[in-house]
Amino acid sequence: MQGDRGARRWILALPVVLAALVAVPGLRGGFVHDDVPQIVRNPLVQDLRFLPALWTTGVWAGAGSGSSWYRPLMTSSFALDRALLGPEPAGFHATQLVLFALGIALLVALLRALGATPALAAGAGVLAAAHPVQAEAVAWISARGDLLAGAAGMAALLLHERSLRGDAPRTGALRAGAGLAFFLALAAKESAIAVAPAFLVLDRVRGAPLRPRALAARHAGWLAAGLLYAMLRRSALGGLSGGLAAPVEPLAWLAFLGQGVTRLLWPTGLTIAPPPPADAHAAAGALALALLALGFATAWRRRSPLGVPLALAGAGLAVAALGAVRVGELGDRYLLLPACAGAWLAAAGVEALAARPRRVARALLAGAAAVGAALAMHHVTVYADDGRLWQDAWARNPRAVRAPLNLAAWHLERGEPGEALAWLERAEALAPGDPQIVLNRAVAAEQLGDPATARRLLAELVERDAGAWPARLRLAHLELDAGRTEAAAAHYEAVVRVHPLAAEAWAGLGVARHRQGRDPEAAAALDRALALDPAVQNAAALRQLRSRIAP
Repeated sequence: MQGDRGARRWILALPVVLAALVAVPGLRGGFVHDDVPQIVRNPLVQDLRFLPALWTTGVWAGAGSGSSWYRPLMTSSFALDRALLGPEPAGFHATQLVLFALGIALLVALLRALGATPALAAGAGVLAAAHPVQAEAVAWISARGDLLAGAAGMAALLLHERSLRGDAPRTGALRAGAGLAFFLALAAKESAIAVAPAFLVLDRVRGAPLRPRALAARHAGWLAAGLLYAMLRRSALGGLSGGLAAPVEPLAWLAFLGQGVTRLLWPTGLTIAPPPPADAHAAAGALALALLALGFATAWRRRSPLGVPLALAGAGLAVAALGAVRVGELGDRYLLLPACAGAWLAAAGVEALAARPRRVARALLAGAAAVGAALAMHHVTVYADDGRLWQDAWARNPRAVRAPLNLAAWHLERGEPGEALAWLERAEALAPGDPQIVLNRAVAAEQLGDPATARRLLAELVERDAGAWPARLRLAHLELDAGRTEAAAAHYEAVVRVHPLAAEAWAGLGVARHRQGRDPEAAAALDRALALDPAVQNAAALRQLRSRIAP
């Protein structure tokens, strides 16, 4: 008996071990793409004293831009990582590993709670951990919201399921716990709303009465959590939708949904910059919806636990497609929850086969998991640095303007303006006149020793868009270097009006005010810069300057 129990534990631990193995290559990765503005240069995650601000602003507030997204749990986790594990990327990637393994463990626990055999639960967990589409959420720190939302969503469903077992003394606490977990899932990423239908499915599976009063009592916790989240979101973004209330073209939504299904079934060509869906994807989306609806109706009638993954798959794909319509592309990270649901359904299908074919099917399932894990681990390494990430994106989708644009920025960060200009030519061919291309051309000109051209390009950008603070900030630096202190100070002031958290602008303003002989203002600006970011550029020189200015 003890041997059977030990074997069962080993089988159930296998998915968690595999999830950790898939994430291990990411531990050597750095900060890439959105990680830089959201973490490295975000003053709101540099110190835990800014935690309250993370719950009252949009996700891009620290980067100086507006946002339609409210993800305070994700940004708070970045601040906690930095405080506890330090500013290097390894600690952040370690947290990614733990969160992914935790999410897979909670998926396995939910299957077991619903009566799945150890083999079925382990099979679903292994397939979910090994699916290559998970690599983006695992390897890209800025995709942490998906990991948090997935894990917290699974925890909410597990707690709700346990509250349905009739253990009266614990029912209230379990319902409250489910509500808290659902709130955390929403606070991690908006897509966690896809978990909500599964609460009702669990009621049906457990035979709970569906009368209005009974429903209200059982679901008050997570509904209150949703209301609290909505209130906080409205306050932070100035409206519940955050500017996302525009109409959605049904065919575009169906096409993205079909693209998501296709990517789950055949995960090749995964990239951070995927191409738009083809015309055939709309038909695939319609077919997938019809099959999911048919399967769900059957599971609901039979009170089958398979109603849970069918609900998660359908709602998860619907929300992912909606997000893709809003941003113009379907990110792999959007498919984390549908991938888990699909793995559950696939494992259940294998389990339902007759004895002999089932052994063959299980062998095929194990082989698919092994191949998937190898592909996932390889794809995780693509996110090691921006150069590798965007070279891969360019190779897989040469129509994606973001690839050459980000490769140009990467070369500029490395002080390689010649290589950057070559990539900017490619970007210009795809998106003529793009402001980011002009900004990068100005940076390249500056690095090539041509400040006059850089100043002209930046001035044109600022004239075109007065709120383009990154261009104005670089222009202010050039004016300061050229001794035009009044112009530099004016530009710095304009930047901090638009982006009051820009430590670099406050630092420049402090230097400019000192040169103007306005030391009290200089001291205040320098203090502000160093408080926002103690490691701001030239921090040591700024501290020396501040020490020479009378308090």
